[in-house]
Amino acid sequence: MAALPTRTPVPAPHEDGVTPPPEQNGHAPADTSRRRYAVPAAILAAAVAAAGGIYLLAASDDGDATTDPEATPRTAVQATQGDLVEFTELDGTLTYPVVSDVSIGLTGTVTAVAGDGDLMERGSVLYELDAEPITVLYGELPAYRTLAEGAEGDDVLQLEENLASLGYHADLDEDDDEIDGGFEVDGVFDAATTDAVLRWQEDIGAEETGVVEPDDVVIVSGAAVVSDVSVEVGDRVQPGAPVADLNIAEGADAFHSSHSGEIDLVVPVGEPIVSGDVLYTVDEDPILAVVTDDDVELNRDLSLGVADGEDVQVVEQMLVDAGFDVDGTLDVDEEFDEVTEEALEELWESLDGDYDLEVVGSIDADQLVVVPTDARIESVTVHDSEILATGAELFSWTSGSDSRIVTTEIGVDEQDRITEGDAIDIELPDGTVVSGTVTEVAISSTTDPTDPTADPVLPIEITLEAVPESVAGLNELQVDVLLVDELVTGAVLVPVTALVATGDGGYAVEVVGADGVSTTFVAVEPGMFADGSVEVTGIEAGTAVVVPR
Repeated sequence: MAALPTRTPVPAPHEDGVTPPPEQNGHAPADTSRRRYAVPAAILAAAVAAAGGIYLLAASDDGDATTDPEATPRTAVQATQGDLVEFTELDGTLTYPVVSDVSIGLTGTVTAVAGDGDLMERGSVLYELDAEPITVLYGELPAYRTLAEGAEGDDVLQLEENLASLGYHADLDEDDDEIDGGFEVDGVFDAATTDAVLRWQEDIGAEETGVVEPDDVVIVSGAAVVSDVSVEVGDRVQPGAPVADLNIAEGADAFHSSHSGEIDLVVPVGEPIVSGDVLYTVDEDPILAVVTDDDVELNRDLSLGVADGEDVQVVEQMLVDAGFDVDGTLDVDEEFDEVTEEALEELWESLDGDYDLEVVGSIDADQLVVVPTDARIESVTVHDSEILATGAELFSWTSGSDSRIVTTEIGVDEQDRITEGDAIDIELPDGTVVSGTVTEVAISSTTDPTDPTADPVLPIEITLEAVPESVAGLNELQVDVLLVDELVTGAVLVPVTALVATGDGGYAVEVVGADGVSTTFVAVEPGMFADGSVEVTGIEAGTAVVVPR
């Protein structure tokens, strides 16, 4: 009788915990020091469940099953069908998508500072320098010049919008009733704007000058969480000294209406704003939302014969999104044609039952409000049936989600392995794997300045739409980026320890017979190895194979 195969000892794991496959055809396995093997949990669970306490008697020297009660018990598991993946593991850092590094603007002594984890919203005081408060305001423009009476520009408009949102657009009369404060949110710093600034400075405990210096405020794009506080109360600091990092949780903006009249909101607080929806009404006339991230101004009335323009295209996209596409014949372009006119008629006709409207094929600029994608109303300043003064804040909205980004890098020589738009897995320290999307691959390489021999790398940014609650409160976290090297799907899998070496240099598995006791050896060809499992051909999924217990 031919000699039986001999069972191959289980190789010792590498330091990284990965068990290497046996040598095949006289060649040692490739170096996997930077590689990680992963098997879907369902595969491992199936293998464990299949083990189920099945005991086999050891085979005798002549290949027959023995009934020797002293024989070593062995276990059978079922071959499963599943996927194996081999990864390259890249070091990554999970952070907020926008981080603002705040530094000191003037020489002085820190008399107060926010703490790590504190939430900074519009009007919050981040720190005090010589007892003067430095306040958080929302916007996109940095504070770069002194704003005082006579100034004009977008930065003035940004200041006025913040003042209006903080309640300084209105004043109190002698009966403590709110009245129109008088300043218009128009980008012109006039006497009424000065009065509003003075009232704001008085309330926050700042020197009442009516002037806003660049170092009086910190401009951020939305609500932020403080991290990495670099100063303490009592520190004597110089200009440029770091104060703290602000992690911007999400974008925020306020809507300052150019309308005046009786306001009734339609979209509820917390609900996403959908293109084509009625956002609110002014004196019972509906104002529609146009959801777009395009930088476009809707400042002209649109009707048949108007000149081509991007505003036409944006309105046509709004009509399509809202379902008014004239049976699919509306082309989203910059031309206002007869089909665009018909689509607008469909829109107004759909609203005619709720509002007293004239069904026309045109739309006016003051009937539209541009809203960013994913925006939802956060808070309401003017409530239903209130009279809105021109320039007052109607509501604020937030945009974005609980997204975070992961930053990593890859060698320039491997840049073809990853491109923008790729889906990629991120493993958190607790073993949780979440999916992300590659949103940016740098086009300029960097090198480690401390290591002149280091290879150049390309920085990469990966966006996660959400993170598990277990890490949501962390400002920064080290993670692993799993870059797929090899993937097999639908493979027949057995534990590596099921393989036995044959005399001719091949491999076999010991298959359990129908009686649950006898076994035979079946030749198999190993494929990919991962996390203690191996892909094999030569048996089918569901076959019971013997493994050492």
